[in-house]
Amino acid sequence: MVMIKRVFVAFFLVLFTVTACFGRLSEVSNGREVSTGRNGGVYGMIGRVLPGRQREFVLETIAKQDGCDVFEIAGVNARIVIRGSSPIALASGFNWYLKHVANCHVSWCGDQLNLPASLPRPEQTIRRQSPYKHGCCFNYCTFNYTMSWWNWERWEREIDYMALCGIDMPLMVIGSEALWMNVLKRFNYSDAEAKAFIAGPAYTAWWMMGNLQGRGGPVTDQWIEERTVLAKKILARMRSLGMHPAVPGFVGLVPGNFAKKNPGAKVIPQGSWVGLPRPFVLHPDDPMFGRFAHVWYEEMEKIYGKADVIAGDLFHEGGRTAGLDLTEVAKQVQGHMLEHNPDAVWIIQAWGGNPKNKLLAGLKKENTLVQDLCCEFWRRWESRKGFNNFPWCFGTIIMYGGNVALHGRLDAIADNLNAALNSSTPPVALGTFWESIEVNPVVMDFLWDVRWRDQCPDLDEWIQQYAVRRYGVDTPQLREAWLKILNSAYGSYKGQRRPGESLFCAKPSMNVRKASPFAASIKVRYDMRELRDAIGLLLTASNQCGDVRGYQFDIVDMTRQFMANTGQLAYREMIATFRAGDRAAFDMAVKTFFEMFDDQERLLSTEPLYMLGQWLKTARDIAGSEAQADINERNARLLITTWTTEKSSLRDYAWREWAGLLSSYYRPRWKAFTDDLSSQLDGNPAKNLDYYPMEAEWAKRKWKNDSYPVKPQGDPVEEARRVFNRWSPWLDRHYKHTAAPRSKTLHKETGKNREAAAASR
Repeated sequence: MVMIKRVFVAFFLVLFTVTACFGRLSEVSNGREVSTGRNGGVYGMIGRVLPGRQREFVLETIAKQDGCDVFEIAGVNARIVIRGSSPIALASGFNWYLKHVANCHVSWCGDQLNLPASLPRPEQTIRRQSPYKHGCCFNYCTFNYTMSWWNWERWEREIDYMALCGIDMPLMVIGSEALWMNVLKRFNYSDAEAKAFIAGPAYTAWWMMGNLQGRGGPVTDQWIEERTVLAKKILARMRSLGMHPAVPGFVGLVPGNFAKKNPGAKVIPQGSWVGLPRPFVLHPDDPMFGRFAHVWYEEMEKIYGKADVIAGDLFHEGGRTAGLDLTEVAKQVQGHMLEHNPDAVWIIQAWGGNPKNKLLAGLKKENTLVQDLCCEFWRRWESRKGFNNFPWCFGTIIMYGGNVALHGRLDAIADNLNAALNSSTPPVALGTFWESIEVNPVVMDFLWDVRWRDQCPDLDEWIQQYAVRRYGVDTPQLREAWLKILNSAYGSYKGQRRPGESLFCAKPSMNVRKASPFAASIKVRYDMRELRDAIGLLLTASNQCGDVRGYQFDIVDMTRQFMANTGQLAYREMIATFRAGDRAAFDMAVKTFFEMFDDQERLLSTEPLYMLGQWLKTARDIAGSEAQADINERNARLLITTWTTEKSSLRDYAWREWAGLLSSYYRPRWKAFTDDLSSQLDGNPAKNLDYYPMEAEWAKRKWKNDSYPVKPQGDPVEEARRVFNRWSPWLDRHYKHTAAPRSKTLHKETGKNREAAAASR
């Protein structure tokens, strides 16, 4: 009998241990448990964020409320119990715990995960219900301006971060090359002919949007295969976390030579996009339209599985609609999507006047989601009456082209979102549609924090708590620093939709106004001293949090912006002394300007996200062959400089204030400019400077004879301190501030606004 008892005791001890290890303690909650195996996606994510500590969390499912996700957080015994109505709700609950209970932070630009041995517990159960049914993210452009060279490791991290944020409906266009290859080969294209249509690795966004074809290609067979493998991994991981990735649908786009390959096909030429030939559109009246759609979804399902969210836009940023019945076109496009999956949702971008009312009239509301891309500036949802009462997404697009600047319009986001939530047509989704990411982590943090709030919080209070969790340190100086940052760089100003631009990256002239070609400005609308003083306050905490990755990024980024701002003062002095004919003063101003330039280069060299070497090296490393590596590098260099292989209006659209690019691309232009001014002061005639030849030559170089550091150089905090101490007094001597009006008015989308918006990408 004793032996039997011992066996039973041993059995139950083993059972208890195994159960505990897998997070299945049934007494922790009245909710229905989620086992590790059944919800391994979320447990795996927790383990990647907090290696070795996922067993300290117990996950359980609870029901949705009013059709929307909910989560709860509680402390039971030595564990943190997170209950959620979906995998995304569970992941978001975990992130809420990290942020608002444990004072930790996860971001693109550095984490702060300084947790004690015993996890902090909430004082009482926390329950949050989202007012949104979905979280959306990514612009087509993001896949090139930021993601062109991402490998699986980087994608794995991004997918985890999306889950933490509450994103369940991300755009996913990786692997489109194989889909197009398979489809076109069924319409009489050879491999070579199909590849001639496919864009190169840095231009897939505009190819998928119908803006161009073949640009930057052709790619190799190995590249297409590797992108397919990567896409399958991405989709599998997204789906394991409860996401519904939005994959490309067929909206009528075909190669420009489609009618030649398929005689009798009725096609509509679409003209050009900023001078680049666009794909044609297959006329929806042509029976081949339906056949093409059928083949498209059949091939897509073979490679990537059945889609329940489908992306695609008709006549994006132009195109020709003459003679077309937009209502019937939309009806047909969505109809073929629904033949593929009757429950599919078509997501459509609201941008540049699209989607037109006639297009919406042909759609089923229950199968449509309109993504309003720029709600921090315009209130199109208001003027369009919730896009005719269609389900819509409140989105932001604060960053463009991979440009580097502090920007976010946080007060406008809060004001406009509160207004939208209180309107008669509130959004059903929240979204971030930035053209480029890995910058401005505070804006991302705020946007996805309000995913779980029915109104935006007080920004002053929220930003101070952000400072605490971002750095893991709570001091009055850090709180005050972020209040200053909020009320300067992250404020909203009349007419400022895009980030303020760096003069260092602008084409030199006697009257520099912008760096990129569209809807841009170098004007600093806030008091430069506010940001400068905030940096001084941040530096007071260097001994306490100097080793925190997020702090290191921020101190470099803030100081970089301070230098970009202050460089304008040196430029103005240089131009003024030249006009005055004061040679000695001019020489001194030029010397000062280039010393600022070089200090900016040294500062940026300490931050891996701001290094040209990282961009070019990863472009080569992800290629499977030397031939593809050369194609990738050529694409990588072109995109961030001349954009095209010929002179075009897109030059410098994707300017980057990066170490390496600053010294090797932007500095030589400024040197040519100042040398010419100096020559003029010597009595020589002015040269008609054309910077394009030197720009085009730079874009042709190759890594083997023009490489750049790929690892940070120097200590970021100490370099920021050195630069700050050197130039902070200089600012006081040379700066006079005239306050710019803060924007508190609605930004209606006038015809002029729409033209500027359409041109901006």
